[in-house]
Amino acid sequence: MASQALFVGNMKGGVGKSTLACYLYDFLRLKARQHTINLVDADGQGSAYEMLAPIAPPGTTRHMTLGDRYDGVNMLTADTFLRSRLAEDKNLVIIDSGAGRPDSIAQVAMMCSCVLVPTSLSWADLRPTRDFIIELQERKDSSRAVQPHIIVVPNRVPPQQRDLTQLTETLANLDVIVAPGLSEISAVRRQSSHFGGLAAVHNTRFYDEFLQLGEFIRNFVLSGKLDKIYADSSNVVELNNLRSVR
Repeated sequence: MASQALFVGNMKGGVGKSTLACYLYDFLRLKARQHTINLVDADGQGSAYEMLAPIAPPGTTRHMTLGDRYDGVNMLTADTFLRSRLAEDKNLVIIDSGAGRPDSIAQVAMMCSCVLVPTSLSWADLRPTRDFIIELQERKDSSRAVQPHIIVVPNRVPPQQRDLTQLTETLANLDVIVAPGLSEISAVRRQSSHFGGLAAVHNTRFYDEFLQLGEFIRNFVLSGKLDKIYADSSNVVELNNLRSVR
């Protein structure tokens, strides 16, 4: 079974990158037991690494600060680590990146199956999110690459909100997939001092929403279905449905 890497990124801080990475790690640890799940925390703050400490098996999480502001040796170490994991079978690697422009860390993103881009619906988040996606898309276009698939994850969307025009307009003309969104985060905030994973938020809206998001990633990314949809020109309708805001 082929190995894959999932990159969680956005140049905007505070959009939920570490939260998404940590819960995705726990979801895959429980739902994809045939794989070995690893997480690389590339953010200087190390939030994801610290959050996962109570539940992560030894050796499955690493803190490697990456980016143009840091030692290039770290980038070489991360590149070597990722290539070694992808060369083996049954590995899933999640990379939680820090805020800021992609720059050199984009070379790591380009080795991944997908880039998950969380964002709220506020213009303060949407504008840098669009800039981040455009930069990644330009790198993909220049290398004529299909991967990484760019998947936007709407975050902090109030359940009663029906008008998603701003998100739709922001993503217009971008080659992105829109994943099921997340709204309820109050249960997550209560875990800030001691992360308990999905089990600790059972029977909450966030739990139900994250299971839907996790299954979306399993069904479309990990299965290779998204690659097949892009490869088959007859799947235009299905592809357009995946680009629609949920």
